[in-house]
Amino acid sequence: MAIDYISRKDTIQIIIPLHPRTSGILKEKLKPKLYDSVKQNEWIKIILPVSYLDMIMLEKNAKLIMTDSGGVQKESHFFKKPCIILRPETEWTELVRNGTAIIADADTSKIIDSYQFFKTNKNFSFPPFFGDGNAAEFICKKIIKNF
Repeated sequence: MAIDYISRKDTIQIIIPLHPRTSGILKEKLKPKLYDSVKQNEWIKIILPVSYLDMIMLEKNAKLIMTDSGGVQKESHFFKKPCIILRPETEWTELVRNGTAIIADADTSKIIDSYQFFKTNKNFSFPPFFGDGNAAEFICKKIIKNF
């Protein structure tokens, strides 16, 4: 498992919010040796699902984000964090074209290679593909102006 390897190799904390049912499936689906390695890995913290605000804080304070969530992919861009996409495709193709996200699917080698790429390359641009973050202020001004 790429996450087990990366966390041990670079001694970095990896936090995984995971539903208890999904956590239970890990024991069924992973080979016993890999499951034991992950469970005993002091650098991997599998936690219960978190609230939206807690998730935002985790993303904001992360160095890199790995996710299969489309929403989290986009949030990684807002927080200027590189993203490894754990799916075979993404709806946010502009992130991949920009080089701040890499599609790795569940391929161990691709995940590790993507991590190494982001670890060694730090100068990324995060253009405002999705606006400048001032939409609420703009809308409020328009509403006030119309009244």
